[in-house]
Amino acid sequence: MINVFLTFIILFLVSPNVKSFSMNISLNKKCLLIVVFLFFSIAQLAAQQKHTFTINKNDFLLDGKPFHIISGEMHYARVPRAYWRDRLKKARSMGLNTICTYMFWNAHEPVKGTYDFTGNLDIAEFCKIAAEEDLWVIIRPGPYTCAEWDLGGLPSYLLKNKNIVLRTSDSDYMPQTLTFLNRAVQAFKNAQITKGGNVLMVQVENEYGVYKADKVYLEAIKNTLLKAGVDVPLFHCDWLGKNYYDKGHIEGVIPTINFGSKAQKGFETFAQYVPDGPRFNSEFWTGWFDYWGGKHEVHSVKEKIEDFKWMIDNGVSVNLYMFHGGTTNGFFPGANGSNTYYTPYTTSYDYDAPLNEDGEPNDKFYAFRDVILKKYPDLKLPALPTPIKKIVIPEFKLTHFASLVNNLPAPKVFETPQNIEALDQAYGLILYAHDFTGELKGELKITRVMDRAMIYLDGKKIGVLDRRLNQTAIQVNFPTGKHRLEILVEPLGRVNFGTAIDTERKGITEGVYLNGRALKEWQHYQFPLDKIESVKTSSAKAGYPEFLKGSFTVNEIGDTYLDTRNLDHGLLWLNGKLIGRYWGIGPQQTLYIPGCWIKKGINQITILELGNPKANSIKGIKEQIWATQLDSTLLHSKAGSKLTLNASQLVKTGVLEDKDGWQNISLDKAVAGRYICLESTSSYENSAVAAIAELRILDANGLEVPREECTIVYADSEEFERENGLATLMMDNQPTTSWQTQWGYKKVAHPHRVVIDLGKVTNISGFKYLAGTQKTKGKIKDFNFYVSKDQFTIVAK
Repeated sequence: MINVFLTFIILFLVSPNVKSFSMNISLNKKCLLIVVFLFFSIAQLAAQQKHTFTINKNDFLLDGKPFHIISGEMHYARVPRAYWRDRLKKARSMGLNTICTYMFWNAHEPVKGTYDFTGNLDIAEFCKIAAEEDLWVIIRPGPYTCAEWDLGGLPSYLLKNKNIVLRTSDSDYMPQTLTFLNRAVQAFKNAQITKGGNVLMVQVENEYGVYKADKVYLEAIKNTLLKAGVDVPLFHCDWLGKNYYDKGHIEGVIPTINFGSKAQKGFETFAQYVPDGPRFNSEFWTGWFDYWGGKHEVHSVKEKIEDFKWMIDNGVSVNLYMFHGGTTNGFFPGANGSNTYYTPYTTSYDYDAPLNEDGEPNDKFYAFRDVILKKYPDLKLPALPTPIKKIVIPEFKLTHFASLVNNLPAPKVFETPQNIEALDQAYGLILYAHDFTGELKGELKITRVMDRAMIYLDGKKIGVLDRRLNQTAIQVNFPTGKHRLEILVEPLGRVNFGTAIDTERKGITEGVYLNGRALKEWQHYQFPLDKIESVKTSSAKAGYPEFLKGSFTVNEIGDTYLDTRNLDHGLLWLNGKLIGRYWGIGPQQTLYIPGCWIKKGINQITILELGNPKANSIKGIKEQIWATQLDSTLLHSKAGSKLTLNASQLVKTGVLEDKDGWQNISLDKAVAGRYICLESTSSYENSAVAAIAELRILDANGLEVPREECTIVYADSEEFERENGLATLMMDNQPTTSWQTQWGYKKVAHPHRVVIDLGKVTNISGFKYLAGTQKTKGKIKDFNFYVSKDQFTIVAK
């Protein structure tokens, strides 16, 4: 086409009938001919230089030559747009050649049919800036992302349909998914390498083999991406294991694997079931995420560098998850959990990644860069950009300006409590009120508390129920009379991983019961908190949450961390923008405030305090503070408690292997029971510690008893001083976390025991065990396995 157009121009210029240009500009025909000829020659050359990205039997190929992807994960929605370039420059300065990013459906389509690809969600601009910083891009459009993001990126309005089955070919779910994917592709399709852009690959779903095996669903996603205009290679990622591959792989999509350790062994195993194709560790977990009430996750350079080096040295492509985590602002932090346990995530998504939450390089950054430069000594890397300025904000006062309950909206009345999704509410709070005449005496039970309920009677707080602590009921004793029962529910983030996502409706999802009798006729007051400016000034009401306001003035712009240690538990807005949740239990004790969101002059802070602050003041400091106030109710190892076992309950004695990966232990015959106890009597290398990354009980058919129905009843010891080692971590479906007996400041000798309630009597044929991956030695060697229909005897001293 260019050649035809160029010929036309030349013939036009040499024609004797060509007139002079307007505005009396006289140009020499020959000079003009040369200029135009050069212009179109350059354009033609540029067209000829369009890159290609393909795949052969063993390699990724860029312009026909083997290409070693050295990528880092960074989610544009978690980083202020004004800082995208700074972070991308740092990625290139570390030696990365590619950036990988998720697209979060619930951010891009917050209301069904209303899309947002502007501002901080402008993926086309993100790709453009990456290209300008000499970086390729890999896009993971979901629809499901996990990523410690609310409901794994799926929009909450899907849950209004109580029969919906997420992440499947369910007719209530899949059409909406495909509609979003089609729209998502339009936002980035012109940035593909095939269009002269820098997008190399696009992912199909996410870690699907860990979840289900619905190939109809996966094929529909693949075909939708192709029809929408994706013409770069498609890939899918899963955990290591042929079982996951078999469930999640479809033809025409490249398989990749995710892990955080043991890279060489991982790829040796991978080659056994995927002998051909490029090797790509699509997520190399550089750290881990934080949850409220846990210890801040720290994973040292020493822990990660050997595996990273092996991959770089051996030409294995790798994506660092995360290179830069950033912040999960607003209501977007997700949670891990099931029907029996729950851990909501912090606002910070620091992840202990090579770039801190504020974008500053740390030891991992420099160590990883050194590995890359040693492999590629001729690689010319740009200098790091100038660090963004940090500022201190002197302490300033917060004053009351409104009470939550003095801002009640008009109620909606239903016979039974409705969840917030049924009321077309995505986030915020909801207050349920029930007026009655009579006495309130006995057990007041809420099913289900999703996720933290503050209970008031006649205007006075009488209790708090917390899903994190598996609390569902309180005892009450109030005399006959006219009463008003109020339950203020705070959702803390929807589970983003596992099959629990189908039941992550918020508020009260079933009912409220007094001694087993359902209380009927409820007023519903909704607080979506999406328009904080609409809150009206009102007097305080003792015991209820209150809005506080304060302001600070700055003459220079810079990043800061708002120190929330004087406060208790609530939400914070800066200049009307919801920064996120704070909570004194930690580990996060400060909220990162990017300087690009601070104005010169006066800045307004609004806070909704849900608890009991120590003081109404706040300040800005230069660094993040991590500190955890452990709630002893999270522990299963109660001080002084003793578990008694008897020989009649013992069904298996044996030795576990000293190896990585899952081990299946079979009983001689199936045994009926509801409670199991796994007892470790020794660990390898004579370690006093026992650790289990994952434990599953097998039924009579050899199938796993759903972990969502299992409850950890007892553990003799749990590490919580130096690392997260609570017993619930052996059933969180995360292989990088583990139950660990104490090893930090003291060690407890064998035997070590853990007791699990399966929820009902089950015919048990054995168990599956995955050794712990903690920093200390703790692989279990000798074990005893007990089964009982009744609870084991646990006596508190």
